[in-house]
This record gives sequence, structure tokens and C-alpha cells, in this order.
Amino acid sequence: MTLAARAEASPLSEALARHADADVAALRAQLPGDPPVRCTLGAIYAQRNDLPRAMLYLEDCADVGLPEDIAMDVVRATRDVKKRLRDSQLSQLSIVTDPPGLTVEIRALEGEKLTAPITIWVKAGTHTVRAGLPGQQLVSSISTEAYSRSTIYVGGGIRPAPPIKDGRVDFTEENATEQTSGPPPDIKRPSMIQGKYAGDAGPRLGPELDDPLAWHGQAGPRPWFGLRLGGGMYDDGAATSSFRPSVAAAARFSLVPRVFLAARVDWSRRGGTADRAVDSVGASIGAGYTALATRTLGVALIGQLRGDLRFADTRNRMAVSRTGAAVAAGVEVAIAGTPLTAGLRFEQGITELVAGARDRALLIEVGVDWR
Repeated sequence: MTLAARAEASPLSEALARHADADVAALRAQLPGDPPVRCTLGAIYAQRNDLPRAMLYLEDCADVGLPEDIAMDVVRATRDVKKRLRDSQLSQLSIVTDPPGLTVEIRALEGEKLTAPITIWVKAGTHTVRAGLPGQQLVSSISTEAYSRSTIYVGGGIRPAPPIKDGRVDFTEENATEQTSGPPPDIKRPSMIQGKYAGDAGPRLGPELDDPLAWHGQAGPRPWFGLRLGGGMYDDGAATSSFRPSVAAAARFSLVPRVFLAARVDWSRRGGTADRAVDSVGASIGAGYTALATRTLGVALIGQLRGDLRFADTRNRMAVSRTGAAVAAGVEVAIAGTPLTAGLRFEQGITELVAGARDRALLIEVGVDWR
């Protein structure tokens, strides 16, 4: 029975079982090839953990008929690759060219000839896409982040070079031997009011011209917004520490991969235990760095300057400064696949709350994000 099974095995199923370098080279030599060749190559890349190339060749395999000895392996590989890509740090990059149908190249998939428009998976970082014909290459670059979706537009149309002329001018006419006498015939001139101004739009004549001032936007990483609910210990050196609540709205705006602008607006009740608490509304601005990004969580470090407005005149018969400034540092942990975030934040006042005392706080926060 074992010998019979081996006799029925096709070269494709044998290559899929071995998934060696020689099998990859042999299948790539047959490209573009028929669907079984491409799908087998994609399944082999999946076994070799090359997810971007695996998805490139497995993209349409669910819609084509495959030999029975490789069909189930290809189906399982396609399902597994899609799941692993969703959980990975790779990002989706859509490549669009003008005109469409150009062959493009990108170093992230070196050696692959791609036809735009196409969507591929790449690592976070800066990528350069080259498209066009020899001597007329178009180049465009984009920066991507982990878990993001981006689109890059390449070109504004390739125009053929004008024909080379020999520099001679020919004044002869095809009807030079025909001569007529008398006044020229009457020519009926069409109305100068045409098209939509005459009430008749009519068909469009000639090619539609590109607007030279039109802006073709480039999609980048999306902003990150969130809400925070927290509480912690507040102390100002002039009153006993106390546990107080806080509420905040936060936002992140990507600058370069892993580095982002961090902004925040919050309300908190401050001042330690005293005859009267101090309500504070503050705004913070600073920068953050994504120190860790895995399939399950992301960890970011954030540093900010905070300014606040305090809604109290006195506390313990001491005048309260109506405005203040502080420095803040924090760490936030985002759970991948969910909108949940948890964080730890420390704030230290650099101006006085009351005479001789600066407030400080240590907060624990949980929240939800729109990433």
C-alpha cells in the first residue's frame, strides 16, 4: 500500500512534502505557471514561514480547481497563513500605479515581479516601490507601522518619447496638381455656444485630462484615540496623601515607526486629605516610544509636559495657585486583538499648588482605544 501511494504521488505533492530549496527553485522556474504550480509554491513558502510570499501565491487558490493530492494541503496552508498574518506585526500595503497594470518591485519581496494594483504584507519600516519601464522608472516611498494598513501611489502616467525628426520641412501638397478659380466655397460655421451651455451635454470627445493641481493623498498610519478611567494617590507635601479619581481622553499621532506624538486632556481631584479637595482640568503634550510590539500586546513609554487649571481659591486657609505645570511619565500596555489598555502614570508638579507645596500623583488607569 505504501508503494502504491508513492506511485500515485505527483511531483507537486512530493515537492510540498519536501519543501526544500531545490523544490522552490524548480517551481519558480515554471512561473508564471498554472494555478497548481503557484498554489504549491505558496504552500511551500507557508511551511518555510515566509508569510508575505506565501500569501502572494495563495491569494486566489480557493477559487481554482487543484489536484486531489495537494488540494487539502493548500486549503489548510491558506487558512493558516491568513490567521498568522492577522496575529503578526506585519502590515498591509496596497500598491496603486498610474497607469494601472505596471510591473512594480519592492525590496521587501526581492525578486518578485508584481503587477499593480496589488496588496502585499510587509514589515514595519520605510519601503521604496519602483515601477515602469527601463529608462522610465517611477519611484515612491512610504513608512509603515506594525498592524497598520497603508496605500502607496506611484506615478502620474508614463508618456512615450516623441519621435525623432530629420529636421527637413516638406511644403508639397497631395493636391498640388489640382487648381481651381473663383471665390472659395461658403463654410457653415457651427455655433460657438455648445455642450452644456446650449442645453446638450453630448458625448465627451477626446481623452480626459489629468488635473495638474490635483492632490493624490497617501494613506498613512491612523491616529489612535482612547478613553482612560483611573485612580491613585495624590500628595502635595502639605497634606496627608489620599486616593482620588481621574478621567482622561488620550490620542497618539505617528511620527516615524515606533515614535509617536502623545496628547491628553484629563480631569482629576487633587490636593491630599484636606478641608477641601482641588478639582483640576489639565492638558498634556509629549512623545512616546513603542518599546515592545508582539502578537499579543504592545508596550509604550510616554513622557509629557502637563498644564492645568485649578478650580479652588483656598485650601486649609492657604491660597491655591489657579494654574500649574507638571512633568509626567508613564507606561501603557495595549492588548492586541482587543480595545483594552492598562497604564501606570506618575506626575510631579514643577509649580506650587499652595505656598511651599507641589502636588504629585501616582495613577493606575484602564481604558478603551480606537486604534
